[in-house]
Amino acid sequence: MAKKLSKEVLSELVYDQIVKMLLNKDLQPGEKILKKELADQLGVSMTPVTEALSRLLLEGILEQRERREIYVKNFTNSDMIELFEVRAGLEATALIICMDKLNSSQWDKIVSLFDEFPNPVPEKMYSAYQKRDREFHSSILKMSNNNLILEFIQRCDFIIRCYHKGLIRSPNETLPEHLEIIEAIKNNNADLAQQKLIAHHWKTRARLLEMPDSSI
Repeated sequence: MAKKLSKEVLSELVYDQIVKMLLNKDLQPGEKILKKELADQLGVSMTPVTEALSRLLLEGILEQRERREIYVKNFTNSDMIELFEVRAGLEATALIICMDKLNSSQWDKIVSLFDEFPNPVPEKMYSAYQKRDREFHSSILKMSNNNLILEFIQRCDFIIRCYHKGLIRSPNETLPEHLEIIEAIKNNNADLAQQKLIAHHWKTRARLLEMPDSSI
């Protein structure tokens, strides 16, 4: 006889499934969440679905409108600008923490992430570059071992992945910036590495400022 899942485990599994549906665009920005249909689709009762949706409301991924109806939130360029403003500061702090406590060998994988990419980057390599870009930034955050920073940035990344279509800036713009950050890390110049990282995110913010303030 199969062991019954605890309430907490089931709620977490349902939450993870809804997150996947958001990332896969099975639930679209602006779409109304129908709890009963969602529960039937996932093969669970209403309770774990309600708990998962409450969590996503607190995280700002969903929003509650009149009559307590729940919708997938539409994020605008203004929302993205705020995210990158906060991300710049938090990730720069994570970088300083890492450079203060890690030795050079622990940086080996990160500093070689972009070695295979020529400049200019061929369009056929854009998808691979985007994955390395995400890995570069997430690795710095994870290695800082600061749970508060990591929790917030993971939420930012989730929103960006759900709602932004493709790269905000061309790899031909961002590759030299990544390489400058890496060079400062190799030279153990924490101040310069931090400055370069903040400038990197601030340039993306500037690009978003140039875009119409419409839903992402």
